[in-house]
Amino acid sequence: MALIRLEHVSKSYGERIALSDLTLTFDPGEWVFVLGPSGAGKSTLLRVLALAEKPSAGRVEVDAEGLHPEAGGKPSGRVLRRLVGVLGQEFRLLADRTVYENVALACQISGIWDRAALRERVNPLLDQMGIRGKEALYPNDLSAGEKQRAALARAMARHPKLLIADEPTGNLDPAAAGQIFALLNEIRVRGTLVVVATHVEDWVRRYPGRVIRLERGLLRSDAMEGGVPASIVPAATAAAVTEPTVGTELPPVPANPGNPSTSGSSGPGEPPR
Repeated sequence: MALIRLEHVSKSYGERIALSDLTLTFDPGEWVFVLGPSGAGKSTLLRVLALAEKPSAGRVEVDAEGLHPEAGGKPSGRVLRRLVGVLGQEFRLLADRTVYENVALACQISGIWDRAALRERVNPLLDQMGIRGKEALYPNDLSAGEKQRAALARAMARHPKLLIADEPTGNLDPAAAGQIFALLNEIRVRGTLVVVATHVEDWVRRYPGRVIRLERGLLRSDAMEGGVPASIVPAATAAAVTEPTVGTELPPVPANPGNPSTSGSSGPGEPPR
C-alpha cells in the first residue's frame, strides 16, 4: 500500500506555476531522487510531500493507518506531519541548545517529556550518527558534517515514515557528504521512505533507485536509474574517510507510528571521486 499519493497535483504562486498536474505514488522503504535544474519544482514537490504546502489543485492522500484520529475520524494535519522528518541544506540547529537538547526537542514537541524516555530515544540516535560524546556541545562547536548528523538525528527522533532531504549535502565536503548519504541509505533500508532532492547526478550512480525528473514543474520521467547498488554503510566514520565503513544498525522503526575541500577535484556536497 502506498504511503503517500499525489493525484493531479498542481501548485502555483501567483502567476508562476511551480508544479503542474503531477500524479505520483510513494511506498514505504523506497529510495527516491528528485532531480532537475534550478526552478524545476524540486523543493515545492518536497514541501507538498511534507504536508507543509497545500496544492493549488489536486489531492494529497496519506496512508494514516495506525495514527490516532481526531474527533472527526480523520487525523489532523498536525498528526500527519509527525509522519515526516525533514533534513535541509541549512542545519537549522538552535544555537543556544546543546546537541542533546536539539534532538530531544523533536521528541518533546511530539509529547515525550519523561527524562528516561528521552534518553532511550535520543542516545541511540546519537550513537548511530557518530556524535555520541558530543551531546553536551553546542552547534557552533561542531564541524559542518557533525551539524548535519545532529540535524539528521533530530529529523529521525520521531521515527518518521517519510524522510525528506532537500539538497542535504550542499554545504558539506565530499567525505561528510558521503557519510550523510550512507546514513540516509541505511535509514531507507530500515523501512523509511527517503526522498532526496539534489542537483548532483553522481549520487544516483552511487545509490541507484527511483529517479523523478522535473522541468519547469512538469514530470519529465519517473524510472529506476543508477548502477551497481551501494553497500549499506553508516556514516559515523572519521571525517577524513571518503568511503564509510560498516557499523551498527539504526534503532528499529515502529510499524505504526567542516570545511569545504580545496583539492579542486570535487565541490562541496559532491561524491568522492
